[in-house]
Amino acid sequence: MPRRRPDEISAGGVLARPSVNGWEVCMVRARRYWGLPKGHVEAGESAEQAALREISEECGVAVESLTVVSRLPASEYAYRRAGRLTFKLVEHFLITAPAHTEIRPQAGEIDEVEWLSIDEAGARASFKDTRTALSAARTALPALQH
Repeated sequence: MPRRRPDEISAGGVLARPSVNGWEVCMVRARRYWGLPKGHVEAGESAEQAALREISEECGVAVESLTVVSRLPASEYAYRRAGRLTFKLVEHFLITAPAHTEIRPQAGEIDEVEWLSIDEAGARASFKDTRTALSAARTALPALQH
């Protein structure tokens, strides 16, 4: 079955940092949903550039300190707003930050940000596509040097 062309494209992903207990990942909460930082790809911007910008903005981390490691599985879904059905594509990336990187939520956009183990993040995730991206990150992270 052919995929439908998305009405919206966003990008973001799994932000990870090394810690004494292994890798930690950043989860964000907007309203009642826990997920990964993401946002709209702007005109003239690649999905990778948008992911870096959105993670930097939503998590309060300097974009210069972030490194794109790899692409993770994208997600596609539909939602309804004001009676209109919208098809959305979200490009996910694995992005690392240095150990001890501090995070703070973007005012007016994100209610809470938190570093968690991948297991804790998977348990807290509100949607299946978030757990899929976390699972792919879990596979990729051990190969990276701290």
